[in-house]
Amino acid sequence: MNELLTAKDVEVKVFKKSRFGGYSVPEVEDFLNQVADDLEAYAIQLDEKDARIQELEAYVKKQEAMTDAIKDALIQARKAAKDMEDQAQSEKDKIIADAQAEAAKIISDAGAKVQAVVDDAERKSTEMLSEARLSAAEIVQTSRDRKAQAETSIAGIEQELAERRAEAEKEAQEIIANAKAESRRVLIDAQNEATQCHEQLQFLNLRKQQFLKDTVSLLLDFGRIIDKAQEDVDSEFLSHETESAPEAHAEPDTSPNASPKEEPRTEA
Repeated sequence: MNELLTAKDVEVKVFKKSRFGGYSVPEVEDFLNQVADDLEAYAIQLDEKDARIQELEAYVKKQEAMTDAIKDALIQARKAAKDMEDQAQSEKDKIIADAQAEAAKIISDAGAKVQAVVDDAERKSTEMLSEARLSAAEIVQTSRDRKAQAETSIAGIEQELAERRAEAEKEAQEIIANAKAESRRVLIDAQNEATQCHEQLQFLNLRKQQFLKDTVSLLLDFGRIIDKAQEDVDSEFLSHETESAPEAHAEPDTSPNASPKEEPRTEA
C-alpha cells in the first residue's frame, strides 16, 4: 500500500519541465489524482475516527446512566430504611401510650368501684343507725322495760355494722390489689412489646448498615470496571492513532529560499 501524501510532499513536489517551458501535463494530472485519492483516504479515516468517537461517547453515556441508576437505588434504599425505622419507633410509642392509658383506666375503674362500695356501706350504716335510733327512741318512749332489749339490739346492730364495714374494706382492698396486679401485668406486657420493638429496630439498623456496605462495595467494583473500560478505550484509541499516523515524514527544506510553512492545526 502506497504511503499517503503529506503537506510537505505537496510543498516540495517538483514537476518535470516540458519542451515548451511548462510542466508535464500527465505528471501533473497523475499527481493531482494521487492528491485526490489521498484526500479521500483522509476523509474516510476521519469518518472512521468520528464513528469510533461516537461509539465511545455512547458507551460513556451508558455507563453514566448506570451510575445514576445505582445512585437512585441507594437513595431509595436509605429512604426505605428511614421510613421503616420511623414506623417502628411510632409503633413502639403507640404501644407504650396505649398500655399506660389502659393501666390508668384500670386503676381509675378500681378506685371508682372501691368508692362505690364504701359509699354504699356508709349509706347502709347511716340508714341502719337512723332506723336503730328511731327504734330505740320509740322503745324508750314506749316502755322503759324494753330499754335493755333496745340497748342489746343497738349493740348487735353496731356489731353488724362493724362486720359489714370490715367486709366492705376487705373487698375494697381485694379490688385494689387486683387492679394493681392487672396494671403491673399490663405494664410488663408493654415493656416486653417495647423490648421487641427495640430489638426489631436494632435488627433493621444492622440490615441497613449491611445494605450500605454492600452498596459501597458495589459502587467501588463498578468504579474499577469503569476505570478498566476507560483504560481499554484509551489503549485502543492510542493504538488506532498509532496505526493511522504516517510512518515516514519528509525532511524539512532548510535552504535559504524556502518559505516558512505554517504548521497544520488540529481541531479538538
